[in-house]
Amino acid sequence: MNQRCLSACCWIMVIGCGPVRTDVVGAADQVLSGHAGSTTGLAWHPGGESLACGCFDKTIGVWDVKTGKRQRILSGHTSYVYCVAWNRDGTRLASASYDRTVRVWDVETGRQIHTLTGHSAPVLGVVWSPDGSKVASGSLDKTVRVWDVSNGGNFGVLKGHTHYVISVDWSPDGKRLASGGFDNTIKLWDPHTGAETQTLKGHAGAIEMVSWSRDGTRLASGGRDLTAIVWAMPAGKQVRVLKGHKRRIESVAWRQDGLQLATGSQDGTVKVWEVATAKTLHTLTGHTKPVRGVAWSPDGKFLASGSDDHLIKLWDMFHRDQGQE
Repeated sequence: MNQRCLSACCWIMVIGCGPVRTDVVGAADQVLSGHAGSTTGLAWHPGGESLACGCFDKTIGVWDVKTGKRQRILSGHTSYVYCVAWNRDGTRLASASYDRTVRVWDVETGRQIHTLTGHSAPVLGVVWSPDGSKVASGSLDKTVRVWDVSNGGNFGVLKGHTHYVISVDWSPDGKRLASGGFDNTIKLWDPHTGAETQTLKGHAGAIEMVSWSRDGTRLASGGRDLTAIVWAMPAGKQVRVLKGHKRRIESVAWRQDGLQLATGSQDGTVKVWEVATAKTLHTLTGHTKPVRGVAWSPDGKFLASGSDDHLIKLWDMFHRDQGQE
């Protein structure tokens, strides 16, 4: 269903960077409904034509974003699905679940290719290696595991966090793996040797999400201290602290050009930030419950958000940035 956006807009001047538009937007441009539980992990297909969503109803939905129709439902998990991730060519999908497994799917046929077992507690994060040969997962058992997708084997177990691991992300060059945990730290790993190479400290609460910029020069993290932090890599230096949410940040996502960062929060809003100035460009307020996931389309024109209100909302950010409703 397409909806017109009703926004209250104002213009403010920021010294040295010209006018910045700040929107408080209450209506999404498209709403995808049909899941019977919270919509958590979101992942756009690399081609941009579909969106995958992990859900608390134990399923993964794959949606055609042009028609708003659900193309496929992937069933097999026995508990909540927290995170989903496409491989680089969009033929496979990995999912992480509270049932302690990672599953790999052939999306075209709906066939489950692998069930990856080894974690001793729920799995909340999953990501593909850039070359598509491996997936990494983070779990409440305090470990990160790396899996060989060719045979479903466990390639390595990365130990170092002292509390739950909630999120993992692979650097674009494939040389570094980042993980965020309830021990308030981000750890960097060599995924080939399993060696811990760096620990980033700066959050005053548990870290819910980590995300690499597309060029691999920055890492973003969101946490229970209500902030998102942008880190310059590989130095590991904090370069921006984004403040404005009223409750913890559940998800962060870079726009492909690295100029904007989206955050989803327990306060029910999505914020879009101009990274260079740490200014809020847009506050999207259409969800009625906490926002669990956010994801940019590959062309950077649309932003998707998932929530405990069971809905996925699509926001036309290109026209908002152009000042059009």
